[in-house]
Formats: sequence, structure tokens, C-alpha cells
Amino acid sequence: MDVLAVNQPDAELAAAQFWILVVEAKNSAIDPWAGLPQLLTYAYKSLQQQSSVWGLTTNGRNYQFVRMTRGNPCTYQILPELNLIDRERSLLLAQVLKAICKLQYVQLQLA
Repeated sequence: MDVLAVNQPDAELAAAQFWILVVEAKNSAIDPWAGLPQLLTYAYKSLQQQSSVWGLTTNGRNYQFVRMTRGNPCTYQILPELNLIDRERSLLLAQVLKAICKLQYVQLQLA
């Protein structure tokens, strides 16, 4: 993964991290869907520690959010694609990213 936004728990709690958002970034010439298998692999691994996780695959212009939920079998939901070109979709993208930033104790780990 290229970026991982995590919610670090209190030191007195378990040492496990709660993953808020897994980000797989691709070159701008590559379709974001090309990063979906890799993103789902990272998200799936996080389900050992938590019940669900958000993912994002992007090429810098197009943004595809995914939500994965633990179960038998695991399920994932692909949300509508957002981008920086369409005004409405770019405003939605800004709102989503702003909401993620407002989460308490969020740290970014660059891979």
C-alpha cells in the first residue's frame, strides 16, 4: 500500500492499530481499477484485527472508494467513482477526505 491512515489506540489498550483507510496509488496514466486487487489484499489482511475497513485506489484524478467487511465470505462494496474533473464529484471527494481527516487520533503511515 502507498498510504495507510490509522487510528492509534490508547497505549493501555491492545497494540493493534485500527486501519481507517488503505490507499493504493497508481500512475496517472493507469486506470485506478488496476489497483483494486492489491487494495483488496491489504484490506482483507486488516480484517483479522477489525470488522471492516475503507480502501481507496487512485491515479490522482480518479478516486475509487471501497468498503470491505469481515464475514463468511468477506464482502466489499464499491462506491461511485469520484474525480477532480466533474465539479459535483470533486466536491464529494473533498467532503469524504475532510471527514476522514476529522477522525480522532489519525496518523498517516507512508509505505
